[in-house]
Amino acid sequence: MKIIIAGATGFIGGEVVRQAIADDKITHAFVLTRKPLPEELSKNSKLTVVEHKDFSSYPPELLAQLEGAEGCVWALGGRVPQFPDVETARKVSVDYTLAAAKAFIDGLAPKLPNSQKFRFVFCSGKFAEWDQEKNLLWLADTRKIKGQVEKGLCDLADANKDKFEVWAVRPSGVVKKHAGLINMLTVNTAGFIEVDHLARAMLKIVVDGHQDRIIEANELLKI
Repeated sequence: MKIIIAGATGFIGGEVVRQAIADDKITHAFVLTRKPLPEELSKNSKLTVVEHKDFSSYPPELLAQLEGAEGCVWALGGRVPQFPDVETARKVSVDYTLAAAKAFIDGLAPKLPNSQKFRFVFCSGKFAEWDQEKNLLWLADTRKIKGQVEKGLCDLADANKDKFEVWAVRPSGVVKKHAGLINMLTVNTAGFIEVDHLARAMLKIVVDGHQDRIIEANELLKI
């Protein structure tokens, strides 16, 4: 399967790239990135690095470079405190993600053979909240932004059932692979997941699909 990976210079997205290289079911990955990848990755024959500066826009010449992609693993974004302000977080997390999904629906999905659907896997987070008016006591902005993306993607999938399907994964927390004893205790008791496990799970979902659109932390650990 040929896929697109976004967020490849981040903690989770970078691991998705590494696991995609190791996964025999992924035949090629188009890595959509604003920044160059480390040389040991960028030179791998299984990857095509597509440097793109404006993730709100997908002109025809860019989509031409991505032609043949059958799905996408989207790991771009993060928690609100990782951004200068809430509006920047919303722009990167909501606007960029939905712009990409719409572009892939219009520009890539129709070119897939035999009524094949384009698959989109979004890395969300535990406790993502769809209700934008709900009063939340903690992590309110992050949870609502993640929920807004999930709902937007699901709305797109519902409006394009013949050519687009989506899944959102909700890890409770993500720790480094080969975690030490303290991290492993956290993983086992709090539903956290090691980053390599999360990356492999998202790749399996984009290849095989999943019965649930929203995949909660405990279910992720079983994949």
